[in-house]
Order: sequence, then structure tokens, then C-alpha cells
Amino acid sequence: HPLEMAPQTPATRPTMPLRRTTSSAISATVVLAELKHRKRKQGTQQVDPRSVVNTMQARMLLEAVPTVGKPGPPLAAFFGALYYAALRPEEAVNLKKVNLSLPTEGWGTIHLEKARPEVGELWTDTRKASEERSLKHRDDHTGRTVPCPPQLTEMLHNHINTFGAAPDGRLFRGARDSGRVPSSTYGRVWRKARRAVFTEEVAAGPLAKRPYDLRHAAVSTWLTGGVEPTRVAKWAGHSVRVLLEVYAKCLDGGEQAARARVEDALRGW
Repeated sequence: HPLEMAPQTPATRPTMPLRRTTSSAISATVVLAELKHRKRKQGTQQVDPRSVVNTMQARMLLEAVPTVGKPGPPLAAFFGALYYAALRPEEAVNLKKVNLSLPTEGWGTIHLEKARPEVGELWTDTRKASEERSLKHRDDHTGRTVPCPPQLTEMLHNHINTFGAAPDGRLFRGARDSGRVPSSTYGRVWRKARRAVFTEEVAAGPLAKRPYDLRHAAVSTWLTGGVEPTRVAKWAGHSVRVLLEVYAKCLDGGEQAARARVEDALRGW
């Protein structure tokens, strides 16, 4: 059978014909009006400004990470990459030495090529819980270049000098087999860091509740800092339209600063 002879990739596994058949059956039923059908609206989820930390809060959280027992110190630069370079967690876990162009100190550059999302054993060719894939919203051979601020340059140098890298060059590795750092591991470290920094009341709220919120804080900082949206979109791996939709509420937070700039300009007339 042709299907049995084909390489067993996620797209050719025996589940695909079944899914196609099921989809066709449902579509036919909808056409026959035997089911009520409501088309899902395509929308972009906006970032909640309440989840976005300011610079001081971010710095306190990053400083708390190395204090979280044994798993904390090896993940300090991981969280730093999320905040200072706006990497997605799936990009940070796959960050390799070859992706870095770093001076001894100062601004460097990160060249992202691949990500390593957690997708489950059934959806990878290797039967592992993760595998290298193209960057989000990117073709297979299209990467992304991100600036590396001096703070992150220092963190990455310290990490490499202290912990080295996995055999394939990845900076961050699991404790058991040097594989991908599980989201459960860095999530647990992050929860402990939040509890160490925030009061019980603040920790119960949405402020930096997820590691991903560090990326949101980074992009928001770039935008409110006056970096043009086209450049921010390029750094973050978004289109300008999606960028402005996702961060619309965060941009509203710069209303007072914007008014002050207009007032200063009017005084010059």
C-alpha cells in the first residue's frame, strides 16, 4: 500500500485519512443542515497590560531565578533571553552557541534559525516530545535576527562559562538527558521566582504569570520606548498589523507620555 511505504511523518501517518474522512462527513452534514454550524471568528488575542512587568519588576524577577534551588541558575539566561530579546520560549530552549554573535561586552546579535516547541510524541518524526521546526510565521529556511542588549550579553557569557552547552550546541538542556528543557521545569522555576518577588496578593494576579509574559514585556518596552513599529515587528517576528493588534492595549498605556510629547512640541511653536 502506498501509504505504508511512505516515510512515517506527521503528515502521512494513518491518522490523516481518518481525519480527512471525518472532516468530509461533518462538512456533508452541515450542508444538509443536520447540524447548526457557527464559523469560528478569526481574531488576534490582545496582550493584557496587567500581565506586563515594568523594567524594575523584570529585573527583580530575573535576579530571583538563580536563587531557585538547583534548576534556577542554569535557567537565568533563558529567562533573560525572553525579556531582553523577546524570544519565544520555544526559541529560547533551542538557542545555540552558533546563533550568537557576542562581543565581550555591549550589544550583540542573535540569529534565530529554528525553534523547538513541545508538541507531543505522536506528532514528531523522532517519537520524542519535541523536535526542531521552523520559526513561528516563518518558512523552513527563513530565520530572524534580534538585537542582544548588553545585559543579555553578560548573562549569556556567564551561562556559557558556567554551564557550557549540550553536544549539539544548545545553551539550555534538560537535567536528565541534555534534551529540551521541559516547560514544566522552567514553569516551576518561574512560579517560585514570582513568589519570591511579589506579595501574595500580586502573585495571585496576572502580572508576569507566565514566562511568555516576559516576551510581551520586551515588545511593549520597545514600542513605548519609541522604536518604530516596523522594526519592532521585525525583531519580534510579527507583521506590523498583528503587532499593533496584539499590543494595542499596551500602547494605550503610553497616552500620557504621548500627550506630554505633543505639549512639548506645541510649546516650540
